[in-house]
Amino acid sequence: MLNDDFADLQPGQLQTDDEKIAVLLDLLASGFENDADLDAVRDAALHHLLQFSRLPDRTTAIMLGILSDEDESDLVLNRKVAAIDLLAHTGPQAKPAFATLNDLLPLVESDRDSKRWLALRAARAVWKITGDSSPAADVAGKLAEDEEAWLRIHAAELLGEIERGDE
Repeated sequence: MLNDDFADLQPGQLQTDDEKIAVLLDLLASGFENDADLDAVRDAALHHLLQFSRLPDRTTAIMLGILSDEDESDLVLNRKVAAIDLLAHTGPQAKPAFATLNDLLPLVESDRDSKRWLALRAARAVWKITGDSSPAADVAGKLAEDEEAWLRIHAAELLGEIERGDE
């Protein structure tokens, strides 16, 4: 079944990047009705989309759909992080996602480390979309002293990225 889902993407198929992107986005747009069999496929699709420099406008709407999932499992939070990273990758084209991403920034105060991670990734995406690094610097600055070493490391990486002006 997994091979059927990706049959159009098998090596040797003569497809354009636009066709590959369309297949991946169609898969992600198909919904998240607790189909555990497709979790790995959806996560792979999110990560594969990062290889393309230009994504269609509908990408933002699909990523917003992923972010609207109210499930708070680690699996869904990881998928949300991947969607946020894809929005950051899309840059200014993802401006319609700004309000949703901005609403995630207060999660930096959460007791749950995965939610603080979500806030850090959202802050980075806000910067990549708007060009304003101050929300990213604020969130990263708060997490630079976090109790979780891995969050401190990622916060320091984001502060370095901001300092270098990596847009």
